[in-house]
Amino acid sequence: MAKQKNNKNDTSSKNSSALSSNILRCGLISLLVMTGSFLYLAFLETPKLNNHHIDNLSRHLANSQTMLLNQTIESLQFRIAELAKNPQLIEALERKDQARLVTFQIEAQRNFPAALSVKLIPLGPLGIAGLHKEQAALRNNIELDMLRRASNDESLIIESYRSNKLAMFTLAQSIRIESKQYAEGALLISFNNSLLQKIVNQLDSNLGETQIIQTLGKSQTLVKTGEASIQASSVRLTSAVPAWELQFTPSNQFLDNNSQSNQITLLLLAINIFALVAALALTLNGLKRALADNLSLLTSRSKGPFSLPGFELAAGEMLNEMKKLLAIAKRQKANADSEDAPTETKVPKSEQPAALDLSPNKSLPTDIPETIFRAYDIRGLADQELTDSHCFAIGMAVGSEARGQGQESMLLAMDGRHSSPRIRDALAQGIQASGCDVIDIGMVPSPLMYFATHQLETQSGVMITGSHNPAEYNGIKIVINGSTLSSAAITDLRQRIVSQRVQNGKGAYRTESIEAEYIDYILNDVAIAQPLKIVIDAGNGVTGEIAPKLFEELGCEIVPLYCEIDGDFPNHHPDPAVAANMQDLIAKVKEEGADLGIAFDGDGDRLGVVTAEGNLVPADRLLMLLAQDVVSRNPGADILFDVKCTRSLNSLISNYGGRPIMWKTGHSFMKEKMAETGALLGGEFSGHIFFKERWFGFDDGMYAAARLIEILSTTDPDLDAQLSTFPETVSTPEFRVASDEVKKFAIVEQLSQQGQFENGKITTLDGVRVDFNDGWGLVRASNTTPMLTLRFEAKDDETLAQIQELFKTQLSSIDNSLEFNF
Repeated sequence: MAKQKNNKNDTSSKNSSALSSNILRCGLISLLVMTGSFLYLAFLETPKLNNHHIDNLSRHLANSQTMLLNQTIESLQFRIAELAKNPQLIEALERKDQARLVTFQIEAQRNFPAALSVKLIPLGPLGIAGLHKEQAALRNNIELDMLRRASNDESLIIESYRSNKLAMFTLAQSIRIESKQYAEGALLISFNNSLLQKIVNQLDSNLGETQIIQTLGKSQTLVKTGEASIQASSVRLTSAVPAWELQFTPSNQFLDNNSQSNQITLLLLAINIFALVAALALTLNGLKRALADNLSLLTSRSKGPFSLPGFELAAGEMLNEMKKLLAIAKRQKANADSEDAPTETKVPKSEQPAALDLSPNKSLPTDIPETIFRAYDIRGLADQELTDSHCFAIGMAVGSEARGQGQESMLLAMDGRHSSPRIRDALAQGIQASGCDVIDIGMVPSPLMYFATHQLETQSGVMITGSHNPAEYNGIKIVINGSTLSSAAITDLRQRIVSQRVQNGKGAYRTESIEAEYIDYILNDVAIAQPLKIVIDAGNGVTGEIAPKLFEELGCEIVPLYCEIDGDFPNHHPDPAVAANMQDLIAKVKEEGADLGIAFDGDGDRLGVVTAEGNLVPADRLLMLLAQDVVSRNPGADILFDVKCTRSLNSLISNYGGRPIMWKTGHSFMKEKMAETGALLGGEFSGHIFFKERWFGFDDGMYAAARLIEILSTTDPDLDAQLSTFPETVSTPEFRVASDEVKKFAIVEQLSQQGQFENGKITTLDGVRVDFNDGWGLVRASNTTPMLTLRFEAKDDETLAQIQELFKTQLSSIDNSLEFNF
């Protein structure tokens, strides 16, 4: 035995010597290779690297300015299109009421204060062929062609031209009546090229020369700013206007500030050589023993502590995978046990819902309230506005729209509100009456309905939920053929009902379960390196059952809070964006000594976060951390955020190497923009987080929380410490001022036209946002409640108070009945 032990020791000693020799040999070879490589880089490759570095920075600046140009033109086109839908304008054109048309043209000019001219041109069945060109006062054939293309619904060719020594461009939009095949008229709105000059002037001219170039015919520069270096290469990008390109050329100052010298490279060479020699000398003797110790700990499935980098993460992943396998095995065993005991099994009801006293051939109700058809869902008082007959009619309209898009079946899901089963039954029968099949996935959070559209045989679905609204409300979110309905697509459902424009048939009905597949998908995607203790506040909403199960199987220690599903919401409103609703969670996190607190709204598509110290994390600050993580793996990725978010996101995302895009508030609008831009991450101040990287691009509070925990477990679990590295400003929560469903939009529209904001930059992308040098303010009409919503941010409390007072003064001058709570 002793001899055998000595042989082992000899073998170990020989192996150690061989290991030491190999490490030393490798170290010397590495030293020679590094020396040669650095000399090569210093004298041959550094200029190439500098050029590549500068080209990347130039492209990033050009991208930012091109996006700003695109957003400006797209915003103008959108506003003109909305103006052309004005019912009063259409009525005046139909009646040929010249006085009202002149008045409307004057009002339109006020809507576009930057416009050189606004022309409202009546047309008829002959289009421009019957037009008196002199009366229309068209400047040239370019405007005539714009008018022709608009009236024929052809793609516009936007072109800059000169008239009376002024450089300008024109946008056009036809005005149509649904019952007629031809355009009743058209809007031609012309803008001075100085509007383009303002765009390029927003970049520091010391950085380089920016030009907007028109490529129609002979290329010409429309506007430019700054100076270009003759030694620099230009970056040229196509804009949303096909005939316009934006070109950026760095300046000499830009080149000087962003170039790396050979001397720096040589200095780094010397430092690295000495560091390598020192590291080899210090670590050679201890490496063998440390490696053996760490391998021993790893194979014994210990948590450590490990002395070598990487072993702790590997151990955590091994333990996490074991927990996942055990959790899946446990769930499979539970399912098997339940199959052996059929008397205790909970099987989803597959029977057809009890029939309503309605016939598919019966005329649909025409009194369905217009106000429940909102910007990105249908929502109203459950018992008064979402009656059985109304929901049956909505089901027929939705089913008809789905069939029109080639979808023969629809998912159906609901939250835990008391009115949801009744609405579910009525909707199911309406969808079936349109000839569309129904796949009922039961009581689940909204994200599971979205998830099911990617996993089951249909890309369409309906979610019955009142989200964060009070218990007496309910609503309907709709996805058809992979797109979430919003704006005109939702209001068109009501038009289908009122005009009886629905299909008839007899669709089938069945049930499916999606929860296990959803959990397994996330378990296979998210890796938790070390378990965290988290408190989950479901607010008695529909996430109460699935969320604790999901995070427990991810390996976290769970403390549930208000996870019993109760449609009365007895403890607090299921809205994590309101600080008052988060106080119990803050107290529980401190009491339990938890690493994190997470809260969900009533249907689980929004997320609220509390740190270990009990601090609320605004969603826009959370987005800073998530964007940093996503862009680190995807340089140049688009990151989306809504108008209510901090403007610090602009600079941070740019500094990460991403491209920031501000967009309208609303989950439907955000998902549309995510799909349009290919953005990998999006977020709203209300707590909607949209992941496209590794996920599907829809808003999911549970998946967003899982990704956050993944970041914390692989870096630093102290969320307060991680957030402290980001810039801080003084900001407010979202204030809500009572109004009514119609008046709120009129107030915002009037503010955009007559608001006096001194030197502020006004953005009307969604409501009225005014950016000043040291802060900003926003007011918009809520799309889900009869409220105006406001938010403010500034460099200090004094400036914040001044901006708030300015907004109160401007709004009070429009409606002195408004009562402010700030």
